[in-house]
Amino acid sequence: MTSPIGSAPLPMGSRGFLPLLAYVLLRGLDATVLKGLQVFGALHPVRGENPISFCNLFFLAQLAVGLAALLPGRRTLRADLAALGPGDRRLLAGDAFLGLFLGPVAYYLALESLSVISQTLLFALVLPASALLARWVLAEALPRSFSISLVLIAAGLLLPAAATAMAAGRMDQSVGLAWALVGILAYGAASVSGRLIALRSWPLAVSVGVTNLVSALIFGVIALVLFGPHHFLLLQLWWVVGVIGLYALSLPLGRELALRLAYRHLPVAQVSLWSSLSLLVALLSAAVLLGESLQGPSLAGSALVLAGVFASRWRWPIRSGPTSVLLPTAPAPLPPWP
Repeated sequence: MTSPIGSAPLPMGSRGFLPLLAYVLLRGLDATVLKGLQVFGALHPVRGENPISFCNLFFLAQLAVGLAALLPGRRTLRADLAALGPGDRRLLAGDAFLGLFLGPVAYYLALESLSVISQTLLFALVLPASALLARWVLAEALPRSFSISLVLIAAGLLLPAAATAMAAGRMDQSVGLAWALVGILAYGAASVSGRLIALRSWPLAVSVGVTNLVSALIFGVIALVLFGPHHFLLLQLWWVVGVIGLYALSLPLGRELALRLAYRHLPVAQVSLWSSLSLLVALLSAAVLLGESLQGPSLAGSALVLAGVFASRWRWPIRSGPTSVLLPTAPAPLPPWP
C-alpha cells in the first residue's frame, strides 16, 4: 500500500480553487452546448447529412487543445519526451485513452439518446467513482462523511429515473444508459491518471499537447474510415470557425487547463465533490438555452445530489501534508503506474 496523498482543507481563495470554479462552469455548459450542436446539425443538414459527428467534433476540439498546449513548449518537447520512463509513457497513453477517447465518445453517444438533464444526473456518478478509485489506487483520504454523500447522490439519481419509469413505463433508452455507464467508468479512472500526471508536474506540451494531438489524429482516421473524406468537406468555413471552432476553444481547452491546474493543488475526492456543482450549471443552462423542462423529480434529485456534495466539503480525516507539487523540496512518494 502506498502512503496516502492528501492535503489539508484549502481556503476559498487558494490557487487550486479558482481553476476549480472555472472547471465547474465550463463543464456544466459542455453538455448543453454539445446537445445544441447536435440538434442544430440535425436541423441544418448538408447534402442530407448531419455535419456534426463525434469524429469531426472531437477531432477539431482536441486539435485546438493540443496545438495550444504544445506550441509554447515545442522546442524542448523532444527532450521532455525522452526523459519519460516506460511507466510514464503507459500513464500518458492510459490517461489519453480514458479521458480523451473512450470518455468523450461515450459522453457524446449517451447524449444522443438522453436529455441533458438525464445525462447530467447520471454523470454525477463520476464523483463517487473518482473518489473510490483514488482511495483504492492512490490511498487518498476520503471525506469523513463520504458514505452520507454517496447515499444522497445515489438517491438523487434514482428519484428522477424512477419517476420517468413510472410515467412512461420504461427508463431512458438502454443504449444511452449503457454508454453513460461506460463514460462514468472512463472518466472516473481518468481522474486518477490525471491526478498522477499533475503530481509529476510535466510540461503542458507533454501532459496535454501530445495526448490531445494523438487523440485528434485517431478521431480523424476514424472519420475517414467510417464516412470518407467528404465528411470533412461538408464542414464549410463558417461552420468550422463559428460553431465547432468556438466550442473547441471556449470549452474543451479551458476545461482541460482548469482541471490540470486544480489537480496540482487539490486531491481527486475534493475536485470530484466540488465539480459536481456543474450539475446546477447544466440544469439551468439546459432549461434556459434548450428549453428542457425542470420537473419536480429532476429538481428534487438535483437537490439531493448537491446535498451530497456539501455533506463533506471540508472534513478530511487523513492529513499527510502538502503534495509534492506544493513542496517540491520535500516531495511525497508518487504511486507507480503499472
